[in-house]
Amino acid sequence: MPRFMIGLLSLCLLLLMTGCAASEIRTVPIMVTPTVPHHLTAPLEPPGVSMINHRDLLALIADYEKLRRRANADRAAVEVILASDAGTDE
Repeated sequence: MPRFMIGLLSLCLLLLMTGCAASEIRTVPIMVTPTVPHHLTAPLEPPGVSMINHRDLLALIADYEKLRRRANADRAAVEVILASDAGTDE
């Protein structure tokens, strides 16, 4: 009878050890693409052109400067979105 118990105990221990050996933690890389809002990538409309005198030309230059600043702000926002999504490790 003790031989039978020793055989059962060794069988149980063998099963327990093989169960622990098979449980391995595996990491799987996942490609995550950040989502950029559409209004940051949409093309900007050019300002209206109706030049009669030099004041209209100055207003047109000011409008283009305003568009340039907005485009630069949109670029900066896209860079922030891409940098924040690329830095997260989950």
